[in-house]
Amino acid sequence: MANDNEITSGFSDASVNIAKLIADNYVIVCDTNVYLGLYRFSPDFANFALDCLRKIQTHIMIPYTVKIEYDKHYHALFKRRQGKIENSIEDTMNLIEKQQNKLKNSCATLITRQFPGVDELQDKIDEKYDELKAMLTDYFEQRSVLTLIQDSWTSDVVKEFVQKLIDDKQIMQDFTRDEIYKISEEGEKRYKKEIPPGYKDGKNKDGIRKYSDLILWKEVLQFAKERQRNIIFVTDDAKADWWNRENDKVEFLSQLYEEFAKDTRKRKSENGGVAGPSMKIVPFVSADFYEAVSRSMNVPKTDIVEQALRITDKDYINMIEYAAFDSIHDTLKYSGFEYIDELALTYIGSEGIEEWHIDNYELDRFTMVERDDDKIIYELIYNVEMSSHSCEYWGRDDDTKEAIISPRYKHGIKGQLTISVVRTVDMLMDFEDSDDFDSSEIVSGDFEEWSFISVDYYDDVPDAYSTCPDCSRKINIENDGGNGFCLDCAPNH
Repeated sequence: MANDNEITSGFSDASVNIAKLIADNYVIVCDTNVYLGLYRFSPDFANFALDCLRKIQTHIMIPYTVKIEYDKHYHALFKRRQGKIENSIEDTMNLIEKQQNKLKNSCATLITRQFPGVDELQDKIDEKYDELKAMLTDYFEQRSVLTLIQDSWTSDVVKEFVQKLIDDKQIMQDFTRDEIYKISEEGEKRYKKEIPPGYKDGKNKDGIRKYSDLILWKEVLQFAKERQRNIIFVTDDAKADWWNRENDKVEFLSQLYEEFAKDTRKRKSENGGVAGPSMKIVPFVSADFYEAVSRSMNVPKTDIVEQALRITDKDYINMIEYAAFDSIHDTLKYSGFEYIDELALTYIGSEGIEEWHIDNYELDRFTMVERDDDKIIYELIYNVEMSSHSCEYWGRDDDTKEAIISPRYKHGIKGQLTISVVRTVDMLMDFEDSDDFDSSEIVSGDFEEWSFISVDYYDDVPDAYSTCPDCSRKINIENDGGNGFCLDCAPNH
């Protein structure tokens, strides 16, 4: 960044100086999901986020579309939040007691089978569970959850904040019915061409609802142009019709930048014969925005908030990358041939390809492809090497009638495999390490052959005294891997 006021990239950047942007004619516009997201955060983080919003409260404008969407959902989310906070301690303790009772039942079984020393074992187990309960009690007390239940959240502080903005006339002019219909007609054409924003909603919503993102965007454009104000735009809509995502970075779409510049410039006919300048837009996801406000406007954070801000998608992916691949290992083992054109292989014996052996894999990159409420979908792209075998059918033994087959051909392929992982995030509890995911599946694969070992290669081994069970290559002292396999295959075992 060249200086504090000059924004040179479209990345959501927590180091941006919000105070200087506000001094430079910027107005803050938050999407509906930013306000509704406050109900889903942990109590500590929600209070910190509200402190940030209150710090810049007089510089916020609410699009009318955001008000309508917020009014539809806030009551249910507030009620749900209160229930989740109040039940968090009880549910956690119940889970511990349930596991403790299971172990007691197991110990009772051991007693009936005359295992010695079970009573002492049971006492030690109870002692450890008491320690665990005390640890969890300390956890909740340190984070002031009990106080928050009885105090801060006895009323809907988010609703009170939003209502204050509305009462202070910090709300954009709503569109007429005819203007909304016109935007919807434009949206139908834009969505067919996948012009952002909002086209991702076209598949899941109907009626005017599927154009709500576009209507919001048009409100922001109109306000910026008419008031000649720069915009700080905050949204947690993670879909690809707002952001490009790679690893833990998000970048506002260039098409949106271009449209904002074009549509916020006053034409000569509108500006006394002189063309006006384009307004500027600085995009954020909410976590980066709160961090930026905290840094530049001295909003304090508790330790738990600091921890929450450090947790990124990258941390989560680092924890699950091996488990995610393991979850689809068997599927890939038996269906790997679906991801390579068999015609591209050098040669396949008449008996066809056997199951694949995964020789090596490593995570190359990942992207967040979608977030809907508390569900997040990631795509993990792995570099993968696999091998398999084929052979020729040579007939049957006249005496035993057993099939006679040729030595096997070994096929080596490598390429990239994309796995989709679905994660549910409980924002009240999951600021601690989490390596859980709901489901995973193979999305696509693209492999090509990189090695093929023929029968002649296997046979051309002098003084062989064994055969590799993996690739059927004959083994001698020169290529013995030391574990019953040849040098090439030994590292896989």
